[in-house]
Amino acid sequence: ERLSRSMMVCQDHFEASKLQGHKNGDFSGLESCVDKAIEDNISFLPHIVDKLSSALSIDK
Repeated sequence: ERLSRSMMVCQDHFEASKLQGHKNGDFSGLESCVDKAIEDNISFLPHIVDKLSSALSIDK
């Protein structure tokens, strides 16, 4: 869900770029946005694992 929302934000920025008159939109900006969103979500995974492990009483 979190990654999906991030991708929608990137798509919104891309569409806004097209509306501002950039002929094909800003593909490099879209790519940067997607890369950052993926990296941010990957870095969040250990926190999710910790919370799930704690909630389910799982030892690592």
